[in-house]
Amino acid sequence: MTGVISYVLLLGNLQQTYLAAAIAISLLPYLLLFLEKRYKESIRGGVLLLAAGLVQKFLLQDAKGVWASLFLFLTVIFLRMAPGIMMGKYAFVTTGMSDLVCALKKMRLPDQIVIPMTVMARFFYTVREDYRQVKDAMYLHGLTTARLLVHPVRLLEYRTVPLLMCLTRTADEVAVSALTRGMEVGKRRSSISGTKLTGIDYAFFALMLLVIGVYIRGKYA
Repeated sequence: MTGVISYVLLLGNLQQTYLAAAIAISLLPYLLLFLEKRYKESIRGGVLLLAAGLVQKFLLQDAKGVWASLFLFLTVIFLRMAPGIMMGKYAFVTTGMSDLVCALKKMRLPDQIVIPMTVMARFFYTVREDYRQVKDAMYLHGLTTARLLVHPVRLLEYRTVPLLMCLTRTADEVAVSALTRGMEVGKRRSSISGTKLTGIDYAFFALMLLVIGVYIRGKYA
């Protein structure tokens, strides 16, 4: 779903031929996030998406100049790139590592792909937490982002350098965590997760096939 939504919206042909379908596909990730009770992200994203659509339709038809180009660039981001990114975020936040590993194993992907993917996912999550802790520590010392932007050297010294030190430690800890979970190349691994496709999965697969069909028809018909 992430790949299909990103592809058909980024090229822009669907918006020109089947506007209603493009709007529905664009709102789908935000609807799924809303169903996962991530209300703030879904409502804010949906409002920005609709606002960008209205701005592009009514305000940027004949507009010219630097500001028009800037607003056009922002609307392209919200209308064509943001839905695919949010779909990827939905897949990431609703999938546990155990379920992901079990699913990839059932797909018979080699360990040389499964292990780096799981380690990378854990690494990025840990990086976000480390950055948040560094940012909070700097805030307690009065080193806010606004003040650090005026002094880029301090930004590098007080935020970037501590983060890099945390990353070196995090990389080792994530690698050790993968080993303790029994993730080795060529070794069978048991799992408490049970993954299988259900009716809703097949429904979304069919929906994505329909979207691809509509896109091809609009492009070549």
